[in-house]
Amino acid sequence: MGIHTGYWFEAVCYRDGGDRCPELLYRTVLETPERAIRLVRMQIRTTHPFALSPAEVDRALAWADGGGRVQALAALHRGEPAGFSIVLRDGRRPEWRVQPVRHLTLAVGHA
Repeated sequence: MGIHTGYWFEAVCYRDGGDRCPELLYRTVLETPERAIRLVRMQIRTTHPFALSPAEVDRALAWADGGGRVQALAALHRGEPAGFSIVLRDGRRPEWRVQPVRHLTLAVGHA
């Protein structure tokens, strides 16, 4: 049992630019910044390419394989949040957010 640093990961999707209450797609706590960014990259890569314009495909892959992920990883190591969003052809906007959190881990014991 103890207090640990983890990385709160959320994937949400806004219906349009004016949507204030996004749909929650996925939420978890990960142990390291590397695992969190790996999950963002995996989810970006599994977004159906036909749902994106060619420009958004290029932007998403540039983030996942290049400077965006490096900057996000550096931000998490500094204790700052990081994220990325794309715009689908139908106007929906998936967004991935990661932020460092302190959390309590409880040990399971036998009674």
